[in-house]
Amino acid sequence: MPSGALAQNAPAASQAQQPEGDEIIVTAQKREQALLDVPQSISVVTAETLENLHATRFSDYLTRLPSANIVETQAGNSRIVLRGVNTGGVGATVATYVDETPFGSATALANGAILTPDIDPFDLARVEVLRGPQGTLYGANSLGGLVKFVTVEPGTSSFGGAAELGVEGVSHGDTAWWGRAAVNVPLSDNAAFRASGFYRQDPGYIDDPSLGKDINDGKTYGGRVSFLVRPTDRLTVRASVHLQNIRSNGTNEVDLDPVTFKPAYGRLTQSRVLQQPNNIDYRIYNGTIDYDFGSVGLVSSTSYGTLDQTAVVDASSVYGPLLTFFFGVPLGAAVDQGMTQRRFTQEVRLASTGKQTIEWTVGGFYTREKNELTQNLYGVDALTGDLFPGLDGLVIVALPSRYREYAGFANATWHISPKLDLTAGGRYSHNSQSVVQKTDGLLAGGASSFDGKSSDNVFTYSVAPTFKPNKNTRIYARVAKGYRPGGPNAVSPLAPEGVPRQFGPDTTTNYELGVKTETNDRLLTFEASAFLIDWKDIQLLAQVEGFGVNTNGGSARSKGVEVTVGVNPNRNLSLFANGSYVDAYLTKDAPIIVGGVKGDPLPYNPKWQWTLGGEYEHPLSDSLTARGGISWHYTGRRFSDFDATNGQRKLDSFGQVDAHAGLEFGRYRLDAFVRNLTDARGIVNLGFFGDLNGNLAASVIRPRTVGLSFSVRQ
Repeated sequence: MPSGALAQNAPAASQAQQPEGDEIIVTAQKREQALLDVPQSISVVTAETLENLHATRFSDYLTRLPSANIVETQAGNSRIVLRGVNTGGVGATVATYVDETPFGSATALANGAILTPDIDPFDLARVEVLRGPQGTLYGANSLGGLVKFVTVEPGTSSFGGAAELGVEGVSHGDTAWWGRAAVNVPLSDNAAFRASGFYRQDPGYIDDPSLGKDINDGKTYGGRVSFLVRPTDRLTVRASVHLQNIRSNGTNEVDLDPVTFKPAYGRLTQSRVLQQPNNIDYRIYNGTIDYDFGSVGLVSSTSYGTLDQTAVVDASSVYGPLLTFFFGVPLGAAVDQGMTQRRFTQEVRLASTGKQTIEWTVGGFYTREKNELTQNLYGVDALTGDLFPGLDGLVIVALPSRYREYAGFANATWHISPKLDLTAGGRYSHNSQSVVQKTDGLLAGGASSFDGKSSDNVFTYSVAPTFKPNKNTRIYARVAKGYRPGGPNAVSPLAPEGVPRQFGPDTTTNYELGVKTETNDRLLTFEASAFLIDWKDIQLLAQVEGFGVNTNGGSARSKGVEVTVGVNPNRNLSLFANGSYVDAYLTKDAPIIVGGVKGDPLPYNPKWQWTLGGEYEHPLSDSLTARGGISWHYTGRRFSDFDATNGQRKLDSFGQVDAHAGLEFGRYRLDAFVRNLTDARGIVNLGFFGDLNGNLAASVIRPRTVGLSFSVRQ
């Protein structure tokens, strides 16, 4: 039975990897559990599925899951949306973890929403995607859910390794290649070392009449090193380092006529004054200690993560006409943008071990962030893109901020009877923040500096009873709350009283009913969930009395249904289907400057979304196996961000067909693949900056991509 569905249950693993009787184990509730026993909606993307998809980015696999969507403008700049919980803005609504490490910023002052860490999926055990608020165990920013990357742990039993080389070409674009390798080295019976590395070129496919062809190409490279040692049978220590660098030379945007919505210069063409590179570096350091006291286990996780971004944004469409008017020569404008994030996290928790009537987890959490956003607006020659003399530093902004959070949490499952469980938990969090806004430059009216402070206290909870009519079926209900921290606004003390000095946290409350079931041999799996999410005190970017600030305003609701089915007619064939219907909309007007009114759909949420597909493998001999698969992913109609001037724009639906076929012979695998077989055009984002002619900037999915890979495993 080959690899199957990208989602919840057994079709995600092959018969070779998931023998009959084995269970899929996840750590969604910060303890190892069978996936079937987790009383919430969760999808698992297995290592084999990632391999079959030849996945390198979020957009290659995450959007194939129910009610999951990606808003992306450029490599490294992406926003995750789960269950429609999105109104734009810069604070993340989905939390991201790498093993035990929360990565990315918890504050709205550091562009956390649009700098979601897009970890290369090579050498991962799996990716867990939890839908709905996860505030009890994962805390801040899990309003809509959580994405958790689970890496492969070093093994002490045997030496192992893997390597892969591949090449791919993009229609209307160029050709690129990648290489990946991993090695596992036992150092003794109780110690091991694992290392992996990757390098890939990202092919370009966007042209610019003045800047050249395929201007959005780039490269991504990095690796991971992990040590594991067990000094005693009770103690395990693991230390790991993850590094990843993203180098993108341009955006994935096409210029569209604002009236006809047709390409202004050609299907995959934009017109900019200068290149827009985006460079992002991730660093994640973690040390985890596990100690088994017998009936109780201790876990201590110490983490330090950094994110560094330097980027250039062409702002000519907004500031170019103004500069041209004042100076009498054709001018454009650009913004040099920088972001630094430094985050230390310590979590300690105790949990019961083994099967007990009451299984519990209690813990404490501390995190500290130091972030700084910098921007420099300057004028450029509209013909050459070079800096225009005397127009550097028109507006200079520095926004250093600090974030500190303490939290305590507890979660427990009471096995009331063989057929009834009750899981409940709570978390109390306190955070304090400070920010300084320093501005200078001709258009800023000279030098100024203002600061602000804030603090929040938030309690989140979850309650989930589960009914087990038989060993293979779970029927659960869940009520859970999530939150996103508030923060300070750095405004002048002379500003009118109506200008908020700080903004409060926003919260979501999720009501969910679901069922999970499978046959004894896991040849048939089914999961369905229905949910309703109420979102209150939404954080929004707004102009209040002429001041640009974060504020709270409006409320929203998201309701829908998610379904996943896996069918395996025989050991060689796996069929899968998953889909979602999500209706997300404002239930109260947003501030006038934002533009959203009651009833408006939340941005970039497709009401309908589904994936259909199958995987097949056939032994040709004792040492040779043919395998292949195909899937069709449909993304329904969506609407762009709220716009007080022009209103939301409707984005058409699109479908994408992916396929792969290849041969396995012993330790080797040769595979051919195609993504976006029909060369569909799908718009995933409308940008703020367009071209000098007033056209819209629309980010599009990658055109048809054909590739070939060769891999070996030991």
